[in-house]
Amino acid sequence: MGMPKNTYKHLIVLIFVLLALPTGVLLAVLTPPGQVPDEQAHMARALGLLHGAVLASRHPATDPLTHQPLMRTGVKIDLGLFSSAASPVTLVNGNPIITIDNFAASNLAPANHARVFVDIPNTATSFPLTYLPATAALAIGLATGAPPYLCFLMARLFMLAAFLLLGGLALWFAAFGEAVLLTILLLPMTLCLAGSVNQYGVIIALTCLVCALLSRNSRHSWLAALVLFLPVLLSKPPLALLLVLFLLPLSRAGTRAGLGLKLRGLAIACVPLLLWVGLVAAYVAVPYPLPLYHPGPLYPGDAGIWLDHAVPAVNLHILLADPARLVTLPWRTAHIWLAGLLHTSLPTTYYYPYYYLWGACGVAALAGLLLCPRPVAFSRGTALTNFLLTSAAVLLTYWLIMMVFYINFTNAGWDFVTGLQGCYFLPLLPFLLLALPALPMRFKLAPIIPAIPAILLGLYDVGYLPLTIVKNYYLH
Repeated sequence: MGMPKNTYKHLIVLIFVLLALPTGVLLAVLTPPGQVPDEQAHMARALGLLHGAVLASRHPATDPLTHQPLMRTGVKIDLGLFSSAASPVTLVNGNPIITIDNFAASNLAPANHARVFVDIPNTATSFPLTYLPATAALAIGLATGAPPYLCFLMARLFMLAAFLLLGGLALWFAAFGEAVLLTILLLPMTLCLAGSVNQYGVIIALTCLVCALLSRNSRHSWLAALVLFLPVLLSKPPLALLLVLFLLPLSRAGTRAGLGLKLRGLAIACVPLLLWVGLVAAYVAVPYPLPLYHPGPLYPGDAGIWLDHAVPAVNLHILLADPARLVTLPWRTAHIWLAGLLHTSLPTTYYYPYYYLWGACGVAALAGLLLCPRPVAFSRGTALTNFLLTSAAVLLTYWLIMMVFYINFTNAGWDFVTGLQGCYFLPLLPFLLLALPALPMRFKLAPIIPAIPAILLGLYDVGYLPLTIVKNYYLH
Protein backbone atom coordinates (compact mmCIF):
# COMPACT_ATOMS: atom_id res chain seq x y z
CA MET A 1 0.00 0.00 0.00
CA GLY A 2 1.19 3.49 -0.81
CA MET A 3 1.61 6.34 1.58
CA PRO A 4 -1.63 8.27 2.23
CA LYS A 5 -2.03 11.46 0.27
CA ASN A 6 -2.09 13.65 3.38
CA THR A 7 1.24 12.19 4.48
CA TYR A 8 2.70 13.12 1.11
CA LYS A 9 1.56 16.68 1.70
CA HIS A 10 3.33 16.82 5.06
CA LEU A 11 6.44 15.27 3.56
CA ILE A 12 6.62 17.56 0.51
CA VAL A 13 6.10 20.72 2.59
CA LEU A 14 8.68 19.53 5.12
CA ILE A 15 11.22 18.82 2.36
CA PHE A 16 10.64 22.27 0.89
CA VAL A 17 11.27 23.99 4.23
CA LEU A 18 14.31 21.84 5.06
CA LEU A 19 15.91 22.66 1.71
CA ALA A 20 14.82 26.26 1.10
CA LEU A 21 15.25 27.57 4.67
CA PRO A 22 18.99 26.92 5.16
CA THR A 23 19.86 27.79 1.56
CA GLY A 24 17.81 30.97 1.68
CA VAL A 25 19.24 32.08 5.04
CA LEU A 26 22.82 31.48 3.91
CA LEU A 27 22.23 33.35 0.65
CA ALA A 28 20.58 36.23 2.51
CA VAL A 29 23.51 36.54 4.90
CA LEU A 30 26.38 35.87 2.49
CA THR A 31 25.28 37.72 -0.67
CA PRO A 32 26.72 41.25 -0.42
CA PRO A 33 24.15 44.06 -0.32
CA GLY A 34 23.32 45.35 -3.76
CA GLN A 35 24.56 42.29 -5.64
CA VAL A 36 21.04 40.98 -6.26
CA PRO A 37 19.65 42.82 -9.31
CA ASP A 38 17.95 46.15 -8.51
CA GLU A 39 17.95 45.33 -4.80
CA GLN A 40 18.72 48.89 -3.69
CA ALA A 41 15.80 50.20 -5.75
CA HIS A 42 13.53 47.58 -4.18
CA MET A 43 14.89 48.58 -0.77
CA ALA A 44 13.90 52.19 -1.49
CA ARG A 45 10.36 51.09 -2.36
CA ALA A 46 10.09 49.21 0.95
CA LEU A 47 11.53 52.18 2.84
CA GLY A 48 9.08 54.56 1.22
CA LEU A 49 6.21 52.67 2.80
CA LEU A 50 7.56 53.58 6.24
CA HIS A 51 6.57 57.16 5.46
CA GLY A 52 3.31 56.37 3.67
CA ALA A 53 4.62 56.48 0.11
CA VAL A 54 2.14 53.96 -1.30
CA LEU A 55 2.43 55.75 -4.63
CA ALA A 56 5.79 57.11 -5.75
CA SER A 57 5.90 60.70 -6.97
CA ARG A 58 7.52 62.70 -9.75
CA HIS A 59 9.90 65.57 -9.04
CA PRO A 60 11.41 68.11 -11.45
CA ALA A 61 15.15 67.90 -12.04
CA THR A 62 17.81 69.00 -14.52
CA ASP A 63 19.61 66.66 -16.90
CA PRO A 64 23.31 66.86 -15.94
CA LEU A 65 24.39 66.34 -19.57
CA THR A 66 21.98 68.51 -21.55
CA HIS A 67 20.97 70.85 -18.70
CA GLN A 68 17.40 70.47 -19.89
CA PRO A 69 14.53 70.12 -17.39
CA LEU A 70 13.23 66.60 -16.82
CA MET A 71 11.25 64.57 -14.30
CA ARG A 72 12.52 62.00 -11.81
CA THR A 73 10.26 59.50 -10.07
CA GLY A 74 10.83 58.00 -6.65
CA VAL A 75 10.29 58.29 -2.90
CA LYS A 76 11.76 60.04 0.13
CA ILE A 77 13.54 57.57 2.36
CA ASP A 78 15.92 57.13 5.31
CA LEU A 79 19.40 57.72 3.84
CA GLY A 80 21.26 55.43 6.26
CA LEU A 81 18.98 52.44 5.67
CA PHE A 82 19.02 53.02 1.92
CA SER A 83 22.83 53.12 1.85
CA SER A 84 22.99 49.79 3.70
CA ALA A 85 21.54 48.05 0.62
CA ALA A 86 24.65 48.69 -1.48
CA SER A 87 27.97 47.62 0.00
CA PRO A 88 31.27 48.88 -1.43
CA VAL A 89 33.17 46.33 -3.51
CA THR A 90 36.69 46.07 -4.90
CA LEU A 91 37.20 44.91 -8.47
CA VAL A 92 39.74 42.08 -8.78
CA ASN A 93 40.25 40.83 -12.34
CA GLY A 94 36.93 42.41 -13.24
CA ASN A 95 35.00 40.60 -10.47
CA PRO A 96 33.45 42.38 -7.46
CA ILE A 97 35.21 41.28 -4.27
CA ILE A 98 34.32 42.06 -0.66
CA THR A 99 37.52 42.88 1.21
CA ILE A 100 37.84 43.21 4.98
CA ASP A 101 37.66 46.97 4.60
CA ASN A 102 34.53 46.69 2.43
CA PHE A 103 32.90 44.41 4.97
CA ALA A 104 33.76 46.72 7.86
CA ALA A 105 32.42 49.73 5.96
CA SER A 106 29.06 47.99 5.49
CA ASN A 107 28.74 46.66 9.04
CA LEU A 108 29.97 49.74 10.89
CA ALA A 109 28.17 52.40 8.87
CA PRO A 110 26.46 54.79 11.34
CA ALA A 111 22.76 55.49 11.27
CA ASN A 112 21.78 58.54 9.25
CA HIS A 113 18.06 59.23 9.45
CA ALA A 114 18.07 62.19 7.09
CA ARG A 115 15.33 61.80 4.50
CA VAL A 116 16.34 62.21 0.88
CA PHE A 117 14.56 61.78 -2.44
CA VAL A 118 15.75 58.70 -4.37
CA ASP A 119 15.10 58.24 -8.08
CA ILE A 120 13.84 54.66 -8.69
CA PRO A 121 12.22 54.56 -12.15
CA ASN A 122 12.46 50.74 -12.31
CA THR A 123 10.56 50.00 -9.06
CA ALA A 124 8.47 53.15 -8.56
CA THR A 125 5.62 51.66 -10.60
CA SER A 126 5.41 48.45 -8.53
CA PHE A 127 2.45 47.82 -6.26
CA PRO A 128 3.68 48.08 -2.65
CA LEU A 129 1.96 45.06 -1.07
CA THR A 130 4.76 42.62 -1.89
CA TYR A 131 7.24 44.83 0.02
CA LEU A 132 5.34 44.71 3.33
CA PRO A 133 7.54 41.97 4.90
CA ALA A 134 10.66 44.06 4.30
CA THR A 135 8.92 47.22 5.49
CA ALA A 136 7.85 45.46 8.70
CA ALA A 137 11.44 44.36 9.34
CA LEU A 138 12.76 47.88 8.74
CA ALA A 139 10.14 49.33 11.09
CA ILE A 140 11.19 46.89 13.83
CA GLY A 141 14.84 47.72 13.22
CA LEU A 142 14.22 51.44 13.52
CA ALA A 143 12.09 51.00 16.64
CA THR A 144 14.81 48.97 18.36
CA GLY A 145 17.70 51.18 17.25
CA ALA A 146 19.37 48.43 15.23
CA PRO A 147 22.29 49.52 13.00
CA PRO A 148 21.51 49.98 9.28
CA TYR A 149 23.25 46.79 8.13
CA LEU A 150 21.30 44.66 10.62
CA CYS A 151 18.06 46.33 9.49
CA PHE A 152 18.90 45.39 5.92
CA LEU A 153 19.58 41.76 6.85
CA MET A 154 16.29 41.66 8.76
CA ALA A 155 14.49 42.94 5.66
CA ARG A 156 16.02 40.11 3.61
CA LEU A 157 15.08 37.49 6.18
CA PHE A 158 11.50 38.75 6.52
CA MET A 159 11.10 38.54 2.74
CA LEU A 160 12.49 35.00 2.90
CA ALA A 161 9.99 34.12 5.64
CA ALA A 162 7.13 35.38 3.45
CA PHE A 163 8.45 33.30 0.56
CA LEU A 164 8.63 30.16 2.71
CA LEU A 165 5.10 30.70 4.03
CA LEU A 166 3.60 31.25 0.57
CA GLY A 167 5.60 28.40 -0.96
CA GLY A 168 4.56 26.00 1.80
CA LEU A 169 0.91 26.96 1.36
CA ALA A 170 1.21 26.41 -2.39
CA LEU A 171 2.50 22.87 -1.90
CA TRP A 172 -0.15 22.15 0.73
CA PHE A 173 -3.15 23.37 -1.29
CA ALA A 174 -2.10 21.99 -4.68
CA ALA A 175 -4.50 19.30 -5.84
CA PHE A 176 -1.77 17.96 -8.15
CA GLY A 177 1.57 19.00 -9.61
CA GLU A 178 3.44 19.39 -6.32
CA ALA A 179 6.64 18.30 -8.09
CA VAL A 180 6.35 21.17 -10.59
CA LEU A 181 5.79 23.75 -7.86
CA LEU A 182 8.59 22.37 -5.69
CA THR A 183 11.02 22.49 -8.61
CA ILE A 184 10.15 26.14 -9.33
CA LEU A 185 10.45 27.08 -5.65
CA LEU A 186 13.88 25.42 -5.32
CA LEU A 187 15.38 26.89 -8.49
CA PRO A 188 18.68 28.66 -7.74
CA MET A 189 17.40 31.95 -9.14
CA THR A 190 14.23 31.67 -7.05
CA LEU A 191 16.13 31.13 -3.81
CA CYS A 192 18.58 33.95 -4.57
CA LEU A 193 15.62 36.29 -5.03
CA ALA A 194 13.81 34.90 -1.98
CA GLY A 195 16.76 35.77 0.27
CA SER A 196 16.80 39.41 -0.85
CA VAL A 197 14.65 42.54 -0.74
CA ASN A 198 13.82 42.05 -4.43
CA GLN A 199 10.04 41.53 -4.61
CA TYR A 200 10.28 38.73 -7.17
CA GLY A 201 10.87 36.04 -4.54
CA VAL A 202 7.48 36.83 -3.01
CA ILE A 203 5.87 37.20 -6.45
CA ILE A 204 7.08 33.76 -7.59
CA ALA A 205 5.83 32.07 -4.41
CA LEU A 206 2.54 33.96 -4.63
CA THR A 207 2.07 32.83 -8.23
CA CYS A 208 2.76 29.23 -7.19
CA LEU A 209 0.03 29.56 -4.55
CA VAL A 210 -2.38 31.02 -7.14
CA CYS A 211 -1.83 28.07 -9.50
CA ALA A 212 -2.13 25.60 -6.61
CA LEU A 213 -5.54 27.04 -5.75
CA LEU A 214 -6.63 26.93 -9.39
CA SER A 215 -5.73 23.24 -9.49
CA ARG A 216 -8.40 22.52 -6.86
CA ASN A 217 -11.17 23.41 -9.33
CA SER A 218 -13.62 24.79 -6.74
CA ARG A 219 -15.41 28.13 -6.52
CA HIS A 220 -13.86 29.20 -3.21
CA SER A 221 -10.31 28.33 -4.24
CA TRP A 222 -10.86 30.07 -7.60
CA LEU A 223 -11.92 33.27 -5.84
CA ALA A 224 -8.98 33.09 -3.44
CA ALA A 225 -6.61 32.59 -6.38
CA LEU A 226 -8.00 35.64 -8.16
CA VAL A 227 -7.63 37.83 -5.05
CA LEU A 228 -4.07 36.64 -4.46
CA PHE A 229 -3.14 37.18 -8.11
CA LEU A 230 -4.14 40.86 -7.98
CA PRO A 231 -0.96 42.05 -6.16
CA VAL A 232 1.10 40.24 -8.81
CA LEU A 233 -0.85 41.89 -11.64
CA LEU A 234 -0.68 45.33 -10.06
CA SER A 235 3.11 45.01 -9.80
CA LYS A 236 3.53 43.40 -13.24
CA PRO A 237 0.63 44.39 -15.55
CA PRO A 238 1.99 42.45 -18.59
CA LEU A 239 0.98 39.27 -16.73
CA ALA A 240 -2.67 40.27 -17.19
CA LEU A 241 -2.89 38.00 -20.25
CA LEU A 242 -2.69 35.07 -17.83
CA LEU A 243 -6.12 36.00 -16.49
CA VAL A 244 -7.57 34.01 -19.38
CA LEU A 245 -6.36 30.86 -17.59
CA PHE A 246 -8.80 31.58 -14.78
CA LEU A 247 -11.50 30.45 -17.24
CA LEU A 248 -10.15 26.89 -17.25
CA PRO A 249 -11.31 24.20 -17.53
CA LEU A 250 -13.31 24.88 -20.69
CA SER A 251 -15.69 22.10 -21.65
CA ARG A 252 -19.06 21.81 -23.32
CA ALA A 253 -20.95 20.27 -20.43
CA GLY A 254 -21.75 21.91 -17.14
CA THR A 255 -19.55 25.01 -17.41
CA ARG A 256 -21.67 27.67 -19.11
CA ALA A 257 -23.14 29.04 -15.88
CA GLY A 258 -19.76 28.78 -14.16
CA LEU A 259 -18.09 30.50 -17.11
CA GLY A 260 -20.42 33.47 -16.75
CA LEU A 261 -19.53 33.82 -13.07
CA LYS A 262 -15.83 33.61 -13.87
CA LEU A 263 -16.11 36.28 -16.56
CA ARG A 264 -17.87 38.62 -14.14
CA GLY A 265 -15.19 37.98 -11.52
CA LEU A 266 -12.42 38.71 -13.99
CA ALA A 267 -14.15 41.91 -15.12
CA ILE A 268 -14.33 43.10 -11.51
CA ALA A 269 -10.67 42.21 -10.96
CA CYS A 270 -9.68 44.33 -13.97
CA VAL A 271 -11.06 47.48 -12.31
CA PRO A 272 -8.28 47.90 -9.69
CA LEU A 273 -5.71 46.90 -12.31
CA LEU A 274 -6.86 49.63 -14.69
CA LEU A 275 -7.05 52.17 -11.85
CA TRP A 276 -3.51 51.41 -10.71
CA VAL A 277 -2.10 51.52 -14.25
CA GLY A 278 -3.87 54.85 -14.78
CA LEU A 279 -2.47 56.32 -11.55
CA VAL A 280 1.03 55.14 -12.40
CA ALA A 281 0.84 56.54 -15.94
CA ALA A 282 -0.52 59.88 -14.73
CA TYR A 283 1.61 60.51 -11.63
CA VAL A 284 4.60 58.14 -11.53
CA ALA A 285 6.00 56.88 -14.86
CA VAL A 286 8.79 58.80 -16.61
CA PRO A 287 11.10 57.98 -19.56
CA TYR A 288 13.63 55.45 -18.33
CA PRO A 289 17.12 56.97 -17.89
CA LEU A 290 20.01 55.17 -19.59
CA PRO A 291 23.77 55.65 -19.88
CA LEU A 292 24.71 58.01 -22.70
CA TYR A 293 24.38 56.20 -26.06
CA HIS A 294 24.00 56.57 -29.82
CA PRO A 295 20.72 55.30 -31.32
CA GLY A 296 20.79 51.85 -32.88
CA PRO A 297 20.61 50.77 -36.54
CA LEU A 298 16.80 50.87 -36.66
CA TYR A 299 16.62 54.52 -35.57
CA PRO A 300 14.72 56.51 -38.26
CA GLY A 301 16.57 59.79 -37.63
CA ASP A 302 20.18 60.95 -37.19
CA ALA A 303 21.97 58.02 -35.53
CA GLY A 304 24.90 60.29 -34.61
CA ILE A 305 23.03 62.11 -31.84
CA TRP A 306 23.46 61.28 -28.17
CA LEU A 307 20.57 60.13 -25.97
CA ASP A 308 20.40 59.42 -22.25
CA HIS A 309 16.94 57.92 -21.89
CA ALA A 310 14.57 55.48 -23.55
CA VAL A 311 12.26 56.92 -26.22
CA PRO A 312 9.07 54.81 -26.22
CA ALA A 313 7.50 56.65 -29.16
CA VAL A 314 10.52 55.91 -31.37
CA ASN A 315 10.69 52.21 -30.51
CA LEU A 316 6.95 51.82 -30.95
CA HIS A 317 7.22 53.46 -34.38
CA ILE A 318 10.03 51.04 -35.29
CA LEU A 319 7.83 48.06 -34.45
CA LEU A 320 4.79 49.36 -36.31
CA ALA A 321 6.81 50.41 -39.36
CA ASP A 322 7.73 46.77 -39.96
CA PRO A 323 5.34 44.37 -38.15
CA ALA A 324 7.72 41.47 -38.80
CA ARG A 325 9.90 42.98 -36.06
CA LEU A 326 7.22 42.02 -33.55
CA VAL A 327 8.50 38.47 -34.05
CA THR A 328 12.10 38.90 -35.17
CA LEU A 329 13.20 41.15 -32.30
CA PRO A 330 12.06 38.78 -29.50
CA TRP A 331 13.52 35.81 -31.41
CA ARG A 332 16.87 37.54 -31.84
CA THR A 333 16.86 38.63 -28.21
CA ALA A 334 16.19 35.10 -26.97
CA HIS A 335 19.35 33.90 -28.72
CA ILE A 336 21.53 36.82 -27.59
CA TRP A 337 20.44 36.98 -23.94
CA LEU A 338 19.77 33.33 -23.12
CA ALA A 339 22.98 32.94 -21.13
CA GLY A 340 22.45 36.28 -19.39
CA LEU A 341 18.93 35.35 -18.38
CA LEU A 342 20.20 32.17 -16.76
CA HIS A 343 22.64 33.64 -14.26
CA THR A 344 21.04 37.01 -13.60
CA SER A 345 20.56 36.46 -9.86
CA LEU A 346 23.77 34.51 -9.27
CA PRO A 347 27.50 35.23 -9.63
CA THR A 348 29.02 34.82 -13.05
CA THR A 349 31.08 31.89 -11.72
CA TYR A 350 27.91 29.82 -11.62
CA TYR A 351 28.25 26.96 -14.10
CA TYR A 352 25.80 26.78 -17.00
CA PRO A 353 25.67 22.97 -17.11
CA TYR A 354 24.17 23.06 -13.65
CA TYR A 355 21.24 25.03 -15.03
CA TYR A 356 20.73 22.28 -17.56
CA LEU A 357 20.42 19.86 -14.65
CA TRP A 358 17.69 22.06 -13.20
CA GLY A 359 16.06 22.12 -16.63
CA ALA A 360 16.07 18.33 -16.59
CA CYS A 361 14.44 18.43 -13.14
CA GLY A 362 11.71 20.63 -14.59
CA VAL A 363 11.15 18.26 -17.49
CA ALA A 364 10.90 15.33 -15.07
CA ALA A 365 8.37 17.20 -12.93
CA LEU A 366 6.25 18.13 -15.95
CA ALA A 367 6.41 14.56 -17.28
CA GLY A 368 5.23 13.39 -13.87
CA LEU A 369 2.04 15.39 -14.37
CA LEU A 370 1.06 12.89 -17.04
CA LEU A 371 1.19 10.00 -14.57
CA CYS A 372 0.08 11.55 -11.28
CA PRO A 373 -3.54 11.25 -10.07
CA ARG A 374 -5.97 14.15 -10.51
CA PRO A 375 -9.04 14.96 -8.42
CA VAL A 376 -11.11 15.56 -11.59
CA ALA A 377 -10.74 13.76 -14.93
CA PHE A 378 -11.49 15.77 -18.07
CA SER A 379 -12.39 14.59 -21.53
CA ARG A 380 -9.81 14.61 -24.29
CA GLY A 381 -11.39 17.68 -25.85
CA THR A 382 -11.29 19.62 -22.58
CA ALA A 383 -7.72 18.52 -21.88
CA LEU A 384 -6.62 19.62 -25.38
CA THR A 385 -8.35 22.98 -24.97
CA ASN A 386 -6.65 23.52 -21.62
CA PHE A 387 -3.27 22.66 -23.11
CA LEU A 388 -3.62 24.94 -26.13
CA LEU A 389 -5.02 27.88 -24.14
CA THR A 390 -2.37 27.62 -21.42
CA SER A 391 0.48 27.29 -23.90
CA ALA A 392 -0.78 30.24 -25.94
CA ALA A 393 -1.28 32.44 -22.85
CA VAL A 394 2.21 31.72 -21.50
CA LEU A 395 3.90 32.30 -24.88
CA LEU A 396 1.96 35.51 -25.54
CA THR A 397 2.81 36.80 -22.07
CA TYR A 398 6.48 36.04 -22.72
CA TRP A 399 6.20 37.98 -25.98
CA LEU A 400 4.37 40.89 -24.29
CA ILE A 401 7.09 41.21 -21.64
CA MET A 402 9.63 41.41 -24.45
CA MET A 403 7.61 44.12 -26.20
CA VAL A 404 7.14 46.17 -23.03
CA PHE A 405 10.89 46.11 -22.41
CA TYR A 406 11.69 47.02 -25.99
CA ILE A 407 9.33 49.98 -26.03
CA ASN A 408 9.96 51.36 -22.53
CA PHE A 409 13.49 50.33 -21.51
CA THR A 410 15.58 49.60 -24.64
CA ASN A 411 17.93 52.11 -26.27
CA ALA A 412 16.17 53.84 -29.14
CA GLY A 413 16.63 52.05 -32.46
CA TRP A 414 18.40 48.95 -31.17
CA ASP A 415 17.67 45.70 -32.95
CA PHE A 416 17.24 43.58 -29.81
CA VAL A 417 15.66 43.97 -26.38
CA THR A 418 17.78 45.07 -23.42
CA GLY A 419 17.23 45.20 -19.66
CA LEU A 420 15.79 41.69 -19.36
CA GLN A 421 16.37 39.46 -16.35
CA GLY A 422 15.45 35.83 -15.81
CA CYS A 423 13.26 36.72 -12.83
CA TYR A 424 10.77 38.49 -15.14
CA PHE A 425 9.82 35.15 -16.68
CA LEU A 426 9.84 32.88 -13.61
CA PRO A 427 6.21 33.78 -12.66
CA LEU A 428 5.12 32.22 -15.97
CA LEU A 429 6.36 28.75 -15.02
CA PRO A 430 3.74 27.80 -12.37
CA PHE A 431 0.97 28.14 -14.97
CA LEU A 432 2.43 25.17 -16.87
CA LEU A 433 0.80 23.16 -14.09
CA LEU A 434 -2.54 23.79 -15.81
CA ALA A 435 -1.37 22.75 -19.27
CA LEU A 436 -0.63 19.03 -19.17
CA PRO A 437 -3.42 16.48 -18.66
CA ALA A 438 -3.10 13.14 -16.88
CA LEU A 439 -2.85 10.17 -19.23
CA PRO A 440 -5.71 7.64 -18.96
CA MET A 441 -3.55 4.92 -17.42
CA ARG A 442 -4.19 2.62 -14.50
CA PHE A 443 -0.64 3.11 -13.27
CA LYS A 444 -0.28 6.33 -11.26
CA LEU A 445 2.80 7.83 -9.65
CA ALA A 446 2.87 9.13 -6.10
CA PRO A 447 3.15 12.97 -6.17
CA ILE A 448 6.61 12.95 -4.63
CA ILE A 449 8.22 10.66 -7.24
CA PRO A 450 8.60 13.26 -10.06
CA ALA A 451 10.07 15.66 -7.48
CA ILE A 452 12.98 13.38 -6.55
CA PRO A 453 15.47 14.93 -9.07
CA ALA A 454 14.69 18.44 -7.79
CA ILE A 455 14.92 17.28 -4.17
CA LEU A 456 18.35 15.73 -4.73
CA LEU A 457 19.65 18.79 -6.57
CA GLY A 458 18.11 21.09 -3.98
CA LEU A 459 19.89 19.13 -1.25
CA TYR A 460 23.17 19.62 -3.09
CA ASP A 461 22.41 23.34 -3.44
CA VAL A 462 22.26 23.75 0.36
CA GLY A 463 26.05 23.64 0.25
CA TYR A 464 26.80 24.49 -3.36
CA LEU A 465 25.04 27.85 -3.68
CA PRO A 466 26.47 29.44 -0.51
CA LEU A 467 29.94 28.15 -1.41
CA THR A 468 29.57 29.69 -4.87
CA ILE A 469 28.73 33.05 -3.27
CA VAL A 470 31.73 32.78 -0.95
CA LYS A 471 34.05 31.82 -3.80
CA ASN A 472 32.86 34.68 -5.99
CA TYR A 473 32.77 37.53 -3.48
CA TYR A 474 35.13 36.68 -0.62
CA LEU A 475 37.98 34.47 -1.85
CA HIS A 476 40.68 36.39 -3.72
